Amino acid sequence: MTAICSFSLVSLSVQAQAPESHVDGSAPAASIGKINVNQQSYGLSIEISLSVPFVPQGSRVTNPDRLVFDLPGFTPHTENHIPINSGPVLDLRLALFSAKPPVTRVVVDLKEPANFQVKPSKDGIVIEIVFPKQGAIPADAGRQSVPVESEHSFPTAPQNPTEPSVPSAPESRPTSYSLQAKAMALTLTDLQALEDKAASGDPEAETTLALAYHGASLLKRDDAQALRLLHQAADHGYMAAEESLGIFAEKGIGIAEPAPVEALTWYKKAIEHGSRDAATNIALMYADGIGIPKDPAQAIPWFLKAAEAGDATAEYDLSLAYRRGEGIPQNQKESLRWLTAAADQNLVPALLELAGFYMRPWDGTSPDIKRAIPYYAKASDLGSSRAQALLGNIFAIGLDGKPEYEQALKWYRKAVEQGQPDAEFGLGVRYALGQGVPIDLEEALRLFTAAADQGQAGAQYNLAIMYEEGKGASADQSLAVHYFQLAADQGMAKAQFRLGRLLAGNKESRSDQVSAYKWLMLAENTVLESSPALTDLRKSMNPQEIVEAEREVDNWRIAHPENRQ
Repeated sequence: MTAICSFSLVSLSVQAQAPESHVDGSAPAASIGKINVNQQSYGLSIEISLSVPFVPQGSRVTNPDRLVFDLPGFTPHTENHIPINSGPVLDLRLALFSAKPPVTRVVVDLKEPANFQVKPSKDGIVIEIVFPKQGAIPADAGRQSVPVESEHSFPTAPQNPTEPSVPSAPESRPTSYSLQAKAMALTLTDLQALEDKAASGDPEAETTLALAYHGASLLKRDDAQALRLLHQAADHGYMAAEESLGIFAEKGIGIAEPAPVEALTWYKKAIEHGSRDAATNIALMYADGIGIPKDPAQAIPWFLKAAEAGDATAEYDLSLAYRRGEGIPQNQKESLRWLTAAADQNLVPALLELAGFYMRPWDGTSPDIKRAIPYYAKASDLGSSRAQALLGNIFAIGLDGKPEYEQALKWYRKAVEQGQPDAEFGLGVRYALGQGVPIDLEEALRLFTAAADQGQAGAQYNLAIMYEEGKGASADQSLAVHYFQLAADQGMAKAQFRLGRLLAGNKESRSDQVSAYKWLMLAENTVLESSPALTDLRKSMNPQEIVEAEREVDNWRIAHPENRQ
């Protein structure tokens, strides 16, 4: 089963155009489609197709190193986990972070810090990641670079400030995030009335219009005008405007460079007027060292203030801090308490993590699958295809060792409708084995192919076997080698063994013999049959070929430290 992903960041800054309206005047749902990952001379490009023009601001996050991109208003076609293992890039994760309002988060996990740019493309966006020692991203006259968070020398924030408490804000009070979503959904019919209200001095209208200017929602992007309107609203003590000014200052929007001290000032003013988000944002600045010295201990009081005021994101981050012992003594009981609080507010990552806890407890208690199911079900209801796939896995295995294939198939199919690769693999297995459905190897092949093309290692392995043995498709050894290698490169030992054995059979190719030795050696510690196969192969190889193969083994292990055996 797929591991639960956990990450934390709050980000507002985006550049976008509002989608065209439907006939009834409503805004269509924005969605995320296909993802392509391509090697480039400078490193890697990740192309993400979007249903409407939208370019997110990117943020570098540390401990562990990763890049984070939030797309407010967008719903993913599917949740994705794409292994990449190239240069500093480990993988890409895309998932629904919040359901109401919808926010999709893209996370690129890194082995080490890397520079990047985000650019608009014909169909969406391109994230360009520079590999160390591979130079800069080449200039592209056809696309305009979107500013990203840069590395400046920032002033130091006060180390021991006297922090105000966070008053409880009414649930219905608009925030910068809710007004940003409102700005993105503006139609031409809405715009004139909004401008009239802003001209009359209405602070909510001023803030919404400012975010429309910043996000290019129906209007040409104008951050100077956005700042002017936000300052007008903030002069009236309007919380959402103060939050927005904090974000603008933190990201350097409309000003020469990021101004973290100014951001802290605005966030603290927003907190005085009841903002929970601002307290979370301050905590994240300290936790991740965003423009100020990284100080997890300084982050904790702010996370606590926001969490105690009911902010779900802060509750989730506080849970992670207690679990990892970051800035606060490790306390698994408190971690679980805050994780449960965040899940009870329907924060999708918290629902998934809490369900994962009951599946594989980190505190030494016994698994309780029955307690996990309602949390997965809630995440599923909020659109999480990963949760749907995991429910499919649970029922395919059975709560008491007795599979409930009807339930499994229901959840798998819900996730497959969103193109979720683990669900495509799971449903493919049911068709291949005839579990709850008649055996249909052609359908299994179709599902395995769809999952394999998204990097699902189990699907790649099963697909390779089908092509090797001619089951569900005509035998094709070249395709078998192709899919075995995809799974083997992800560290799947049984794929490495099958690939090595298959290549070893091609006695006419010395390069295949060298590759066979490499894969059999990599699988040797896990798959018992690898040792005798390797011994037989060694007899037909000369010393130079063995040295070459062992050098390839070393190179592979260096390039895949996470799979080092």
